[in-house]
Amino acid sequence: MADRIFSDKSVQGGQMDLGRAMREKMQELNLNPSLAAIKQMVLADTTIQEFITNNQVTPTIVNRDFAVLYEYFNQQKRAQSGQAVVHQGYRPVLTLSADQIVILYQPDEQTIASQKLKAQGQLVQAIGMPKLIERAQLSDYDAKADAGRQVAFTQVVSFITEYLATPKQFHRGLYVHGSYGIGKTYLMAGMANQFASAGVAVTLVHFPTFTNEMKGAIETNKVAEKLAAVKVASILVLDDIGAESMSAWIRDDILGVILEYRMQNELPTFFTSNFSMAQLEKEHLLTTRDGQEPVKAERLMQRIKYLAKEVMMSGSNRRLTD
Repeated sequence: MADRIFSDKSVQGGQMDLGRAMREKMQELNLNPSLAAIKQMVLADTTIQEFITNNQVTPTIVNRDFAVLYEYFNQQKRAQSGQAVVHQGYRPVLTLSADQIVILYQPDEQTIASQKLKAQGQLVQAIGMPKLIERAQLSDYDAKADAGRQVAFTQVVSFITEYLATPKQFHRGLYVHGSYGIGKTYLMAGMANQFASAGVAVTLVHFPTFTNEMKGAIETNKVAEKLAAVKVASILVLDDIGAESMSAWIRDDILGVILEYRMQNELPTFFTSNFSMAQLEKEHLLTTRDGQEPVKAERLMQRIKYLAKEVMMSGSNRRLTD
């Protein structure tokens, strides 16, 4: 008899007329009109009606757990009107668990978008990089503005497509070189954020800044730790290579170690530079304070060529025009 909360008159064709059923129950329990009106309003809500119908919620459960339905109704209306809710950034969702009506709070669209951006940001590790990398997007990259930008952009898009299709295979990166301010760093940052949106981690390193940090790490005995974090990156971008003050130690024990590890483990590696590969070898890697060392410079260059394809990029200096 406990389940006969509503009369048979309120059930027609196997379906309950909630409004009629609630009015009958109010009269039976001699509830005040204001409470009766609230219950009638709550049970008239389309979402609540759909929940009851889809989950075949019995009249007994509806009556027993009405306070939960009222909380849902109230929180839903507050959220829709932009008012504060119990869990800001989350929307209430009704569910039936072990014959009990409960409310789950799930992230709304804005919260999901925010969480996604935060997760993406955590996938992009940056050392000494400019602030622009956070907002760089390939969709904003004006590849058609200069013909010299189109080739590099196309190569980057092709790399992303091929890598995501076969991530376990070795994919050569790019050595993008060209004059100052034409968008090399922005292109790499846009690529990094594109990968992050697909759940792939990328490490961007401004190489001149990194070399200075490595010199400072000698005193704190952190050289090996900092070096390891860079050399093992899933996808690595060495930005502005050639702009650092080169020494035999930087060339052989820092850059050389990074390149050797990545070559042996076939890890995708990108470079940006103001120098072509030939210029980098002859004008930068060849000579240190110890004099000219062509064999070491050539060995290093062969590793770079193994890891990356050379792409020349040209165009106007966007730092002066933007």
